[in-house]
Amino acid sequence: MTEKQIPVLTIGLVTTLIGLHWLVVDKTLLYFSAADIWSGEVWRIISGHLMHADLQHLMWNCLGLAVLGSLLESQSRQLLLATSGAGILFVSALLLTPFSQLDYYCGLSGVLNTLLLVALWSQWKLTRSRWIIILAFGSIAKVLIEVSQGISMVTQISWPPYAWSHVAGLTGGLAIIWIQSRGSQDRNRVHAGF
Repeated sequence: MTEKQIPVLTIGLVTTLIGLHWLVVDKTLLYFSAADIWSGEVWRIISGHLMHADLQHLMWNCLGLAVLGSLLESQSRQLLLATSGAGILFVSALLLTPFSQLDYYCGLSGVLNTLLLVALWSQWKLTRSRWIIILAFGSIAKVLIEVSQGISMVTQISWPPYAWSHVAGLTGGLAIIWIQSRGSQDRNRVHAGF
């Protein structure tokens, strides 16, 4: 029997989210703002994903991070870091375009969609359970409804949701899955003697 690893990285990330929420008085200084980033405040690329609009927003994002982060970290801390990095990259790339038309953005939900898709993929590879496929399609349907309706189906935070960040997050998840699949194919070719 193997000993379960404590998800230290996930616990540290959740603690960081909570600490920033309670310790930062003027949160707008850390929100994602494309105009401020283009003016040189590049820390907002990361800090914007760590800040939250209100307590409910923080609670839901911490819960999602605790569950999904622990799942991914149980496989590999590098997987959690790569997946989080891809989420930040894809969501931030969207937010830096004129398409987003946002003055400010905050929260981890876009990045959590990256973690969700990779966690579902990882669990499907292990179990081949049709329930994982149903969850994946349900998650994608939820995002499509949110984008088409301009609503959030889970939370009601103090400012309007930006569901396109969830689409960007899912795209980041697809990128990680593609990279993992390519790596697996390359390793299989090497073992097969090609």
